[in-house]
Amino acid sequence: MAVIACAPEMDAEIAERHGVTPCLLAVMGARVRYIPGGAVLVDIGLRRALRGVDVNEYYMYVRRAVSPYPRPARFAVVPDVFGDFDATLRMYLQYAQLFGRHAHPLLAAQDFGRRLDDVVREAAARGLAYLALPMRRHPDAACARRPDLCAGRAEKALRRLCGRAAHIHLLGPALRSLRALLPALRDCERLGTAVSFDTTAHHMAPNNAVKAALGGRWQAPNGEWAKKMLDAWLAQAGL
Repeated sequence: MAVIACAPEMDAEIAERHGVTPCLLAVMGARVRYIPGGAVLVDIGLRRALRGVDVNEYYMYVRRAVSPYPRPARFAVVPDVFGDFDATLRMYLQYAQLFGRHAHPLLAAQDFGRRLDDVVREAAARGLAYLALPMRRHPDAACARRPDLCAGRAEKALRRLCGRAAHIHLLGPALRSLRALLPALRDCERLGTAVSFDTTAHHMAPNNAVKAALGGRWQAPNGEWAKKMLDAWLAQAGL
C-alpha cells in the first residue's frame, strides 16, 4: 500500500518517481481530468469554506469531478466549519450520506489538536471510517509558520486513529510537517489504514534552486513549471 499523494498537477510519471499513488486534487471550480490508475480527492478549499459554500453547488461539482474514477478511488471532503468540530460533525451527519452516493465522505476533524479525545470518541461511536486532519491552518496556528506544532498534533492523532479508521487524509500539510510525519504514515499503513495528503504548496518554489531557475520568482508561471515544482517539493519532503 503506497501513500496517496494528491495535487492538481499530479500524474502517473511523477507518482512513480516518488513511490506514491497518484491522486488528482480537485478544488471546487477547478478543471477536472482523469489520471489512469489514480484516485481523486475533491475539496471545497479553505478560502471558499471560510466564506461559506452552497452545498448543492459543491455536490454537483463532486459528482462531476469523481465520475471518471472507479468507486474505491473517489474521496470528497464533506462541507465543514473552520475551527469548529461540533458544527462540522453536525454538517457531516447531515450530508455524509448524500456525498457518500458518489465518493467516500471524509469528515474534516476540525480543531483536532485540542479536541482529539472528542474526535476519537465520535469516530469510534459512529463508525466514521474516513477522516481528514486539517493541516494548513488550525484555529490557533498557521501551520506554515508553526509546522512542528501542527505535525506534533497530527502525529498524536495518527497514533490514536490508525488501525481504527479505514483512511486518514492530511489536508494541505506544510513540507516540514509532512516530512516529520512520514514515519507515522508508514506505521498507519502497516496497521491497515490507508493514508493520503494533498498539496498546492509547491506552487511557491520549495527551495532557492527552483527560485533561481525561475529568474528570482517564487510562483509557478505555468502548468509545466508547476509540475517541476511538485517534483521538487515531493523530493524535499522525503518521498
